[in-house]
Amino acid sequence: MRERRCILTMQPASEDTLVRLMVSPDGTLVPDVAARLPGRGMWITADRAMIDQAVESGQLAKAASRSLKAQVQKSAVPQDLGATIDRLLERRCLDRMGLEQRAGHLVTGFDKIKAALTKKGTGKPALLVTATDGAEDGRRKIKAAVGTDVPEVAIFDREALSGALGRENVVHVLLMESGGTDRLKVDFGRLYGMRGLGPLISEAPSHDEGQRNED
Repeated sequence: MRERRCILTMQPASEDTLVRLMVSPDGTLVPDVAARLPGRGMWITADRAMIDQAVESGQLAKAASRSLKAQVQKSAVPQDLGATIDRLLERRCLDRMGLEQRAGHLVTGFDKIKAALTKKGTGKPALLVTATDGAEDGRRKIKAAVGTDVPEVAIFDREALSGALGRENVVHVLLMESGGTDRLKVDFGRLYGMRGLGPLISEAPSHDEGQRNED
């Protein structure tokens, strides 16, 4: 992955940890989380607290002006830019999970996941997603079955996971190795960054005991 320079920190970093910004036709700064819009863009670190502070202080407008070599007014930077980036990344993650399910790269449910781990031809486990409102005991058991070397994401509740996958009461999701899963890891990593959860690593943030099962 190519490196880009964050216009706020001025430090080079992988595109995997950055979000691209563009100036829309009406002069407003907008996020391009897919990094596909035509034209010259700028890159910022996926860090919600930093972005919100830079928007409020006007630092982001100044940094964008410096990057573009053209004046960007503070009023052209939406106050909810950080929230918008977070929402777009969340939607990308949920949509990608749906795509991976249709491609046959995703398994849901404790028993089905355990069966898939021993079945030939199902692929190699690459990413475990657990609902934030699932039981801690269930999380420990599925993690032990999948293996500690498989990264775990705990950022969506069961309602969000169920809606994304068109199933009821989704608590455990296992994704197998694929190009789509690799892209999903990147977007989850950026969403973790936006929410101040640190890097995407195998030990996911714990949730409370006693909750319900389950350029």
